[in-house]
Amino acid sequence: MVAAPLDRRSLHVLLVLSLLACSNSKVPEDAIFYDVTVTTAIDEDGGRPGTSDECHPDATEGYEDNFTYAVAFDGSKATIYIGEDVFAIGTITGCDLTYSTVVIGSETENDGPVKWQLTGTASVDPSEGDACVEGERDWEGSEYFEIVASEEETLEVGCQYGLNTFGGLVGQ
Repeated sequence: MVAAPLDRRSLHVLLVLSLLACSNSKVPEDAIFYDVTVTTAIDEDGGRPGTSDECHPDATEGYEDNFTYAVAFDGSKATIYIGEDVFAIGTITGCDLTYSTVVIGSETENDGPVKWQLTGTASVDPSEGDACVEGERDWEGSEYFEIVASEEETLEVGCQYGLNTFGGLVGQ
């Protein structure tokens, strides 16, 4: 039996909503805001350049959504907010940002109860005029969901799927 594709949009939305429900943090005044597109970017040949799906390798459905990430830096520490609440925490070294969420659990339409964790990396321009990311973009990276627990036999613990992230600086 082949597992139905993981509903990426639902999974990402559930992740954001779960994180929003768990935290009451406010965005610091000195946070830097980026409009970020998160996508599987399926091309005309059915491929997903820069993305992967070990959990459902035969999936053909794409995913794309837009978020405003507010990033607050404290030395090498970084906190990413979506809305008013903490989305992920991480570190920055030069222009390279790495981050992760807490482990999130929920019921998904296609795979039943699952727990996952998102990790991400991005090259970011922390201010106008910085040259960390080539071209017009100020954010370029990837995010990976890793399944850490599943009751569904066809969804292996440890499988991952990746998404491309890119966007632009919108201010402080």
